Amino acid sequence: MNEVELIHLILDRLGTAGRDAQLKIGPGDDAAVVAWEPEQEMVVSTDVCLDGVHVPRDCPGDLVGYRTVAMSVSDIVAMGAVPRYLTIALTIDQADVDWIAAFADGVRDGCTDANTTVIGGNLAKGVKQIAVTAIGSVPRGQAILRNTAEPEDDIWVTGKLGATSLALQTMTTWSPRGLSDLKRLTSTDVIARYLLPPIRTRFVDCVRECASACTDISDGLGFELTQLVSGSSYGYRVESREIPLWPSAELEEVLTQDDSYEILLTSANDKREMVLNYAQSSDIPISLIGKVLSTSDRIFIPDHDVISRTTGYSHF
Repeated sequence: MNEVELIHLILDRLGTAGRDAQLKIGPGDDAAVVAWEPEQEMVVSTDVCLDGVHVPRDCPGDLVGYRTVAMSVSDIVAMGAVPRYLTIALTIDQADVDWIAAFADGVRDGCTDANTTVIGGNLAKGVKQIAVTAIGSVPRGQAILRNTAEPEDDIWVTGKLGATSLALQTMTTWSPRGLSDLKRLTSTDVIARYLLPPIRTRFVDCVRECASACTDISDGLGFELTQLVSGSSYGYRVESREIPLWPSAELEEVLTQDDSYEILLTSANDKREMVLNYAQSSDIPISLIGKVLSTSDRIFIPDHDVISRTTGYSHF
């Protein structure tokens, strides 16, 4: 297949994930045209998924497609915004029709779970990687930043952490499985959870209504905790035993290299019941793990020494 034929293949596989009522001109032209609401602000984030870094080498296309969507919309949700649209640029070294078709299927499933739409992108030959731009909307003036926590705020995290390191330890003997199989195992299998991160769009209202600061966990919990108080003189106190870990997960690994894409937020303690109600109504597990301090101390109890190991993942 040539480039044009491959693009049509992708669009056919996307189905309704490539169409939207407010999309005036969609995939297939030089650019997309979208009608935008006057009382909404646009939230935009771009991520790159690298073969062998963010996904295992030779990972099945449907798993890569789903994971790239989940990674990208996570940033939008962390801002208290609703994911609306994606543009996806796929670079691949050969016209592997089966892999590309499976990739489009994974994107479609991810878009369905995130209630978002692909509005354009690009296809090119080269080293395999995917660049995704996610576009969301939030009521004017209501976007949530990640470094605006206040003293005495509660610190919350959704889901369970630690699947990343556990999965990577066992991936060398892993036999690739399809998306439909792994989606049924994300609550019990670390590889399934690592490859298919949770899409927390049902938690957007809680972030916007309750959070004083918010981020997603993509570079280790320690690094993300620091982001909540960066640029201020504040610190935090975390009860290590309250951090929700996968069985056998090590705290140090969670602090330094977890990319679970769970939501980490702070909230005034008088909103504690509201946070718990949102979590229950959206069926999303959430844990209270600490609080923001008025001093610059960064304390883990009882693991006092872990503060030296919270630098997080860095590409460079």
